[in-house]
Amino acid sequence: MLPTPFERIKDLIGKIHALEDKLMTTGILPLSEQAKIHEQIRHYKEEIALLERRTRKHS
Repeated sequence: MLPTPFERIKDLIGKIHALEDKLMTTGILPLSEQAKIHEQIRHYKEEIALLERRTRKHS
């Protein structure tokens, strides 16, 4: 069953928090790994923005 937009947003926020924790708590990460994490966070934030726009239109 497909998650609702609100469930998907909640899931994405959880993933962003996990990635931010990884950036903060791990030792020294290579710059390439940091860049990948930042890119993934950016992607998740874009998806959240898209879902928020979609849900606001229907509300």
